[in-house]
Amino acid sequence: MLRKIRMLLCLPLITILLSSCQPRQPEEPVILKVAYPSAKQFYVNFGYAFESKYPNIDIQVIPSDPVSEETGWNREGDVIYINGMEQYKKAIKKGILKPIFPPLTNGTESGDLSPIVKSLLESASDNGQYYALPPTFHSEALYYNKKLFDAYHIPYPRNGVTWEEVFALAERFPTEDDQGEPLYGIQMNYYRNVTINFILKAGQTENLTYLDPKTMKVTMNTDKWKSIWTAAVKAFRAGVVYDQGEEPDSMEHPKFLTENAAMTVNSNALAYNFEPFSHFEDATSIDWGMVTAPVDPLNPDYMNFYEIFDFFGVSSSTEHGAEAMKLVKFIAGDSVNSQLLARNQPNYGLPAITDYVAQVGDHDLSPLYTLKANPNYVDLYTQVDAEVLDAFQDAAQGVLDKLLQNEITLDEALAEVEVKGQEAVDTAVFTLEQKKKNNQGDLQ
Repeated sequence: MLRKIRMLLCLPLITILLSSCQPRQPEEPVILKVAYPSAKQFYVNFGYAFESKYPNIDIQVIPSDPVSEETGWNREGDVIYINGMEQYKKAIKKGILKPIFPPLTNGTESGDLSPIVKSLLESASDNGQYYALPPTFHSEALYYNKKLFDAYHIPYPRNGVTWEEVFALAERFPTEDDQGEPLYGIQMNYYRNVTINFILKAGQTENLTYLDPKTMKVTMNTDKWKSIWTAAVKAFRAGVVYDQGEEPDSMEHPKFLTENAAMTVNSNALAYNFEPFSHFEDATSIDWGMVTAPVDPLNPDYMNFYEIFDFFGVSSSTEHGAEAMKLVKFIAGDSVNSQLLARNQPNYGLPAITDYVAQVGDHDLSPLYTLKANPNYVDLYTQVDAEVLDAFQDAAQGVLDKLLQNEITLDEALAEVEVKGQEAVDTAVFTLEQKKKNNQGDLQ
């Protein structure tokens, strides 16, 4: 009897052992179609690594423009590439993307996604659901030249600095260095309307708007805008802000990289460009530091200038939903591939999972993602035609130039900016409407 019981107890174990020895059935081969602008770039960034990890899934890239209303929403791809937050929001409303639930990134909980990325994704849909995932995001920081700050015994900027404090720091620098070369407290990558763009950037940092995208009404004659103009104009008149516009393709190196400017607000890409630049002829190795980009003093924990350019989602019409979801999650968060991509193509952006952001030498890059994202910030360039905004800037720059030449007072300038700026906006809007009518007439 005891022997019989032992035999019965052993049977399940034998069954398990035998079943574990059976060869696994190979997974059914699947071809995933991906609509993406460059087949070569997709394979280099994601495709080869994904196919190596999932040998039963082959990727077929269909070279095509990003999904948009202009290029068409119905795509034959199983995985859809979308460029930009506004197009992503429109794709959600059109229902061309499957929801991603649970929002995992290659088996990792979505909590490992940067809170910045999560906040931006959640704000894009009415229900807070994810419909696509990005491999990277873009940010900016305030970079500074330690050697120049030390030479003039000026304290380094700190995390959470405001634009008024940045302008005040810039004023502490002389306008020439010890060799008689021009020296600036701060330089930005503006090519036209340089000084007004400084003011607009500072206003956008503080959640101010100069144009209502719905009514197209210009507003700038307010106490908050006046405070920004006051600080900026003081720095402009001191000659410590680099305000000479350049052509975008100019061969002249930015003043910050030639050590003729002490500070610059720039993107995450700059952190990776110092070392390559040091090998250029006549270039130097810059002893640099970084802190968070300037903040709104009323909301010092937030930044308005995080951006996601690349989104990958699963087509709602795909017949290979499970496999397509694997690819999307791989793109967003595979630990090995994400770190390789960050190392080999740093200009592509910061990894969506910031644990994969590597230091540059001994530089900690956390100021690029320390601040929270402001999900309510709206970039005017996504709401208003660039020609209209450029027209306003041209008009505003003309008024600012008069102020800097002491032809008018600050109060007069703010009043005139609203009048001249509104006239420029109205003219640009009318011109665009006429162009649309003429184009429609040509099509009929």
